[in-house]
Amino acid sequence: MSRAELADVVNAALDRLYPGRDLVAHYVDHRWVGKLERGEHRWPSEQRRAALRRALGATTDADLGLYSPRRTPPGDPAPDAVSRLVPAPTRIDFTGLRACLDAFDVPPDGPVRPADDLRAAVNQVVRLRLTSNYHQLATIVPALLDELHRARLTCTGARHESIAALLTQAYRAADALADKFGHHDLSARIITMMTSTAQDTSDPAIMATAQYVRGELFFHNGRPDLGRTLLERAAADISSCTSQTWRAAYGALHMRAAVLAGLAQRPSRAWDHLQEAEVHARAVPEGEYHGTAFGPSSVRIHRMTFALDSGDPDAALRAAEGWAPPTTVPSERRSHFYIDLARAHAQTGTPAQAVDALLHARTAAPEHTRIHPHVRQVLTLLRSRASTDDRLSEYARWATAAVG
Repeated sequence: MSRAELADVVNAALDRLYPGRDLVAHYVDHRWVGKLERGEHRWPSEQRRAALRRALGATTDADLGLYSPRRTPPGDPAPDAVSRLVPAPTRIDFTGLRACLDAFDVPPDGPVRPADDLRAAVNQVVRLRLTSNYHQLATIVPALLDELHRARLTCTGARHESIAALLTQAYRAADALADKFGHHDLSARIITMMTSTAQDTSDPAIMATAQYVRGELFFHNGRPDLGRTLLERAAADISSCTSQTWRAAYGALHMRAAVLAGLAQRPSRAWDHLQEAEVHARAVPEGEYHGTAFGPSSVRIHRMTFALDSGDPDAALRAAEGWAPPTTVPSERRSHFYIDLARAHAQTGTPAQAVDALLHARTAAPEHTRIHPHVRQVLTLLRSRASTDDRLSEYARWATAAVG
């Protein structure tokens, strides 16, 4: 069941529960359901909770994993119900990250390591991000940002540009934490700092990569067509560059623009972007370029995502048929492929294959898979169809447990 479909079911339940009443203020849409899934709506109105219970066959609010903010949930919520709606809880504390961002120009006193050591530290957080080791990443990033902030204040010339490049990557790692765990306002703040810092590098590829990351904001703000325009402009800025790194940056911009065009219901534009990305993917090996995975496999995964987001799960399955992402693709992106494969199978009525794909996603990147909202959507859809696969119940329990 999609967010829009669930919204329709909830609105119909409102009409049945409260006949003859003016319910305009209580009707919901897909955006409201998305906020509920991300935990932004913790305690909906009495009428909406009643409609949710009716729509999802729940007896109590607790069955839905909903608790009054004036009460502490008694123990762990029922996993089967929570998997329908709310994101898995986490133990990541963003207080330290927010504090070091606040003090970007007045960092606390402390040492600054030599350039090579700083570069190695940044490479480590890039690797942790690409492999979805979010909890380890969260323990490292705040102190690294403080150190890079100190380094930026004391360096000049070429070293200043080098530190700016490292700081851009560290900001991107911090953004990954904020974005994946649903702190979209914090993510937007970090991305603003990242794009500003990228300008200090004078490196077109780094600046293009910053715009690529900025594009993620338009997945959340409901303006995908403006995000597509942003990425098109960024690609045009480096279209004359010919190095392998620049080709990868250019292709990645078109790869992400294709998905945004699909969300904006511009399929012809999306296909144009995919074709442009594929041309440049054939010119570079699959790999990581300034922290972005790009190559033929990455483009194929995005082709599948575009098909799904355009409402064509059969096309997504055709794109995936007989293929699996190689290990040269970072584990987070491999898990994306399997999550999308699970979505496609769930939408086309092949639940066993959907569960198989979810299991592959968990193997590839467990932390990323566990908190991904599309995983909860797949679980919702499969459970609404009364799947008897024992693996589904086990998976739901795992997905709704606290991330440790």
